[in-house]
Amino acid sequence: MFMKREDIEKRILECIEKSKKYKEVGEVASYIPELSNVDKDAFALSIVTTSGDIYNFGESEKIFSVQSISKIFTLIMALKDNTIEEVFSKVGTEPTKYEFNSLIPIEQRAANPFINAGAITTTSMIFGKNKEEKFERVIELIDEMSQGGNFSFMEDIYKSEISTTDRNRAIAYYLKSKNIFDQNADEVLDLYVRICAIGANVETLARFGAVLANEGFDIDSSNLIIPQNIVQMTIAQMASCGMYETSGEYLMKVGIPSKSGVGGGILGVVPNKCGICVYSPRLDKSGNSVVGKNLLKILSADLGLNIFL
Repeated sequence: MFMKREDIEKRILECIEKSKKYKEVGEVASYIPELSNVDKDAFALSIVTTSGDIYNFGESEKIFSVQSISKIFTLIMALKDNTIEEVFSKVGTEPTKYEFNSLIPIEQRAANPFINAGAITTTSMIFGKNKEEKFERVIELIDEMSQGGNFSFMEDIYKSEISTTDRNRAIAYYLKSKNIFDQNADEVLDLYVRICAIGANVETLARFGAVLANEGFDIDSSNLIIPQNIVQMTIAQMASCGMYETSGEYLMKVGIPSKSGVGGGILGVVPNKCGICVYSPRLDKSGNSVVGKNLLKILSADLGLNIFL
């Protein structure tokens, strides 16, 4: 982005204006009851560049449930705590045509770390004496990568989700029955739901993404936070599997490695340029933010963020 700040802001505002035609398309997630209570028309965008510039728009301080964006956290933690071979012996790397909460793409391992079965598996691989210590280590990772960003545990979301998570409970027990992990299935599931119930604002997540875009280095201190091979694998999985069963189409049309969550957020990473987070809770049938995915497509084209160009 070799332009003056005011010119960049103007271009981004123009992109946001173009995306407004999608603002009433889609529905908020309702299978987690608490998520149905959010403001359907909420919107926020944050772009954090690898050089430390921050561009915030809309309700950028609004905390929302990260939901499946948390699958990035659990993948990174599993790769930090285990060898690459250990992780990918239990979780595959390939996209799936099935929905994110399906039991079908589980054979000797879950299809990839960004469906529920895969993320429950990576959650089981996080080190710690108990689930409280494991959860605290995830919080520490977010805090370090976002430079003390604005995030919290959303207990109301957690309680709502844990009480309605029968399908994920079935997935957890099925994974254990296949010897993909040998821990207590309910404890693994509880930790998984707790991590999904972390709340953050768009800038916090965009800062997290900027570290990935910066090859794992802190954008202020230049200290290495995440080993570069883990960064590479994480971004690759975001590109191929991050948008559920529509990941291939999204990558072709948008060209930004991204991970969505049914809370309404999408986190994108443009290597060597920036982290981007959009929040808009109306979802398409696959569970992706309608405004979010279309705004990222527009930003990609208008700001030259497509990784294939």
